[in-house]
Amino acid sequence: MISLGCDVGTITAKTVILKDGEIVAFDITPNEGKLSQAVERSVQNALSQAGIALEDIENRGGTGAGERYISFPHVTKSTISCLSKGVNRTVTSARTVVDIGGLSTTCIHINDQGKAMEYRTNDRCASGTGFFLELAAQALELKVEDFSRVAASAQEKVRISAQCAVFGESEIVSHVNDGVDAASIVAGISHSIGSGLATTARRLGVEPEIVATGGVAKLAPVLKALEEDLGVEVQTPEWDPQLAAAIGAALPDTEQ
Repeated sequence: MISLGCDVGTITAKTVILKDGEIVAFDITPNEGKLSQAVERSVQNALSQAGIALEDIENRGGTGAGERYISFPHVTKSTISCLSKGVNRTVTSARTVVDIGGLSTTCIHINDQGKAMEYRTNDRCASGTGFFLELAAQALELKVEDFSRVAASAQEKVRISAQCAVFGESEIVSHVNDGVDAASIVAGISHSIGSGLATTARRLGVEPEIVATGGVAKLAPVLKALEEDLGVEVQTPEWDPQLAAAIGAALPDTEQ
């Protein structure tokens, strides 16, 4: 069976194509302009990689905040379910999922079948999300993908105390104006995000093994801070951490 899953987030559109349960193509496209256009580009890129047409896809699933912008017929699936199943497919021993998305963070307890048993979501403030990192990168005149490299050279980490993305950006600008080096600021940002995630995870209850997903999960200093605060190892999926929900969306309904 050939399946397609599309996860339309607030910052990127992700598409995964599975053939007999194995990933044969995937794409991550930034949401620049209209979401519908980003979805179309992402899907077409994945189809091109796989060398197939959309009509050849037997099973199509969609999820994410922008799922309604998927124009072709598909089955709508919850993000919680897709994250749970997607992580279970790649890390079968996972019991806690920490997803760090564009505008929200979510912690999920899953069983050995990848079913969500309980979850907590923080979508009231963008602090600690991809959106916050984009604002921080702009203030520091860096790219988000440079954060791990920059933080590695930090001799110290400054305190980022704001619990709001906008106030956090203001705090970062103040540090820049005070002459604090970018490495120390990035290290402080990473520690702040990791500690905030740990707090959310503890409210749910930490049950190893823990797997981090989402774009922010690609940043090593954030994961390190999360691990240090929780006192346990945090893994990432074998595939790109941003693909977890798209993988879950691609799984047939019988596996949902």
